[in-house]
Amino acid sequence: MASDSRDSSSATALFRCPTCGASLEVVDAPSVKCKYCGNPVPVPPELRPHKPQQPQVVIQQVDFSSPQYIEAAKASRNVGCVITAMILLITFGAIGFGLFASRSAITSVQTALQEVQVQIPAMPDVQATINAAVPGGVNVPSVPQAKATPGFAQIVQEFGAKGSGPSQLDDARYLAIDAQGNIWTADYQDGRVQQFDPAGKFLQLIQVPPDKNDNIYIEGLVADLKGNVYVTRGGDILKYSIADGSLSATFPGKFPNTRYQALAVDAQNNLYAIHSTASDNAVIKLNPAGKQLARWDDIVTKVNKKDAAMDLGIAVDGLGNIYIASSFGNQVYSYDSKGKFIDRFGQQGSEAGQLSGPHGLAVDGQKHLYVHHNGGIDQFDTSGRFIGKLPIDYTKGSPRTVLVDREGFVYTVTSNGKVLKYQVGRGTGE
Repeated sequence: MASDSRDSSSATALFRCPTCGASLEVVDAPSVKCKYCGNPVPVPPELRPHKPQQPQVVIQQVDFSSPQYIEAAKASRNVGCVITAMILLITFGAIGFGLFASRSAITSVQTALQEVQVQIPAMPDVQATINAAVPGGVNVPSVPQAKATPGFAQIVQEFGAKGSGPSQLDDARYLAIDAQGNIWTADYQDGRVQQFDPAGKFLQLIQVPPDKNDNIYIEGLVADLKGNVYVTRGGDILKYSIADGSLSATFPGKFPNTRYQALAVDAQNNLYAIHSTASDNAVIKLNPAGKQLARWDDIVTKVNKKDAAMDLGIAVDGLGNIYIASSFGNQVYSYDSKGKFIDRFGQQGSEAGQLSGPHGLAVDGQKHLYVHHNGGIDQFDTSGRFIGKLPIDYTKGSPRTVLVDREGFVYTVTSNGKVLKYQVGRGTGE
């Protein structure tokens, strides 16, 4: 099995699935499950990280009865006596001086502490790693978190709890808001989609069925303004009625040519779906009945050939402009309603305005982009100018996505099963 070459913009080693040809990340394990075809794939031993060998310790045998050892021991004892005497003399002198100086030293320290009035914020606990083998994450170590923009945003609502029962969230990674302002969540691993009213009261649970490969992994969620919620699972789009949670239609993917993942919806209720495999990346536009209206192939790699374009997020504004976030490329790309490239921005790093594995994306009615990445949730204008960073309380968990409603409130769901609603003010850049 041949391994892929490393991308110059990423230190992640990739190799191909022999079944479907998808690019897989090298992990320190005998095998990894392909997220495209679901088959276990052996990891080539030559690509796996190797632990450095421990240096060999050599123990030399010494003859303690030899004349050379006895003479050396005597000389060592003589030197040791002299050194001991010197140490005792210095110690007693230091004790005397210390008794004299201690009171003045204590007084100086107390004075200094009273003069220093610096407040140091507590450092949050940060998730150590994020699994790149599943959507919504990249395999990178924790990076220092850039500080939130003072006064930029505040949490105005919170609900949810960790768990697998009704109204509880277990590995929730996706959010949607329907026309009535109800909030939808989707768990990645167990196929559960849940609806809550605007106040956070639980309304209903939809259990997404497995596909033919027994796959229930969810990779996208969106709600339109006509009473429908859409879920991507196993490369297909499932359309559900919000009224009763019934499955009303399935838009099947056709791997490897069409594999639906992240979703967005425009003002005319048309769907935009990310398609991504090892050989292609595209945005596919569908009407509410599932008919393909447009397809833009190689939409990222035509612009940036160095971008692996594998873990992509998507958002669409009221004019039909398309925005794509690439976690492997640490870039955000913008296109017009015809799929024509407009601009891109993004610099890898952990400072304010820099990106580390962006994969969640949302856009509001004021031409503000919200980018969810490993460093938190940042606001930019559509030209890439950094505006501000949302405050993250890591005791509530790490954010997993970002969403904006029609009133400009920003939402995220966390690793601890919390849905958080932010009211956003004005950033430092405005």
